[in-house]
Amino acid sequence: MNLTDRREQRLQSYKKIQSEKEIYERVLAPTLYEFVLWVLQEALQSGTKRLYFLARDGYQMYLAARQLCKQYDLDIECRYLKVSRYAVRVPEYHLLGERCLERICVGGIDVTFEKIMQRAALTDKEAEEIAALAGYTENYRKVINYHEVMQLKDCLKKIPLLFHYIDSHSKEAYGTAIGYLTQEGLLEPVSYALVDSGWIGTIQQSIEHLLRQKQPDRKLEGYYFGLYEIPEGERKENYHSFYFTPWGEIKRKVHFSNSLFEAVFSAPEGMTLSYRTESGKDKIIYVPVTDSRENLNRERISRYICWLEEFLQEKKQSLSQADGYVEELLSPFMGNPTQFEAEAYGSLLFSDDVREDNNQKVSADFSEQEIKNHHLLNRLLIMTGIRKRVLHESAWIEGSIATCRTLNERGRARNRWHAVFYKYIIYIRKWIKQNMIHGK
Repeated sequence: MNLTDRREQRLQSYKKIQSEKEIYERVLAPTLYEFVLWVLQEALQSGTKRLYFLARDGYQMYLAARQLCKQYDLDIECRYLKVSRYAVRVPEYHLLGERCLERICVGGIDVTFEKIMQRAALTDKEAEEIAALAGYTENYRKVINYHEVMQLKDCLKKIPLLFHYIDSHSKEAYGTAIGYLTQEGLLEPVSYALVDSGWIGTIQQSIEHLLRQKQPDRKLEGYYFGLYEIPEGERKENYHSFYFTPWGEIKRKVHFSNSLFEAVFSAPEGMTLSYRTESGKDKIIYVPVTDSRENLNRERISRYICWLEEFLQEKKQSLSQADGYVEELLSPFMGNPTQFEAEAYGSLLFSDDVREDNNQKVSADFSEQEIKNHHLLNRLLIMTGIRKRVLHESAWIEGSIATCRTLNERGRARNRWHAVFYKYIIYIRKWIKQNMIHGK
């Protein structure tokens, strides 16, 4: 039996699994392992001496990397950095001026005016004032689509009071944020890089903006599982990705769910919101302030970590030896899940917003009609207001299709085709845009 036949047999066998643990051990743990191997190999080749794994997506990566560095006696220091998009964006806002709205007014799952004000770090009272000025008092919690978010952004640009509030909160947050980053060694003269799941690279850019206030020439590098794009104005040589890049691998992107990836490869603790100071014995200590709510998937994440540790103990191979079959594992699992796979992992709770409010199942429980609303033509008609329906988003639409009780196999296949068709259009557009901005 040749290598291709063995892989096909292995992939077919895992599709028959009816155990959440076995799926993790045979699909998800090997995926994480391959990525971490790649990161360590890249770090060794570039002479990188320290890796910062970013909370919370980087936690299981951090555990694996620490184990492998110990196992192979690698001269690489692994650290876990407690940050979040929100925790580094708020102190960054005042450095961006009006451009901070590019961070605040973005699409997502069930976006509302209230959510946008929370992203801006406004208090409830301040948000209500801005709602009155923007004409959103009556629609404060109404779900708005991407087109409406862009219209709102143009409206907010004309409200000076909004920028006054944003600037005030941002400057207040900057001192403790830069204090924490300095305490953790990000201004030290050592070769280091960030490690994270990825997607659009803005967290690297935000951290770099903060550090440059102390060291104007500071440039960061990052290693990511995948990147759909990198921020405009950034050098692509500083953004390294493993599974897909902004300039290709469209098929991999189509059959991938970044939301599911984040939900699985997380940490048990709550999200980092900001930083505060404590008096130490000889100095001020900067402490991350986490959400009082622990990760809503805490118990399951704790199990995943145990399964990962078991996997790492059993996995004995050369550091340079990689199996190289991540796509063959991830694409059928994420792009065409069985009903069991979708129910087991789609039930993880997820929020795509920077404040992580309004969590929902990764694969939302959709009716057949709600799934059909995601077909390209229906989506366009709803988003332009021609068809009066609310377009609810699912973080893992393939999982929603697999668990819809009223769909038969033919119906599931048809709706998966529509999902694939739409995603190809989205990622081809992103690919063209990235090539225009950054070049191939």
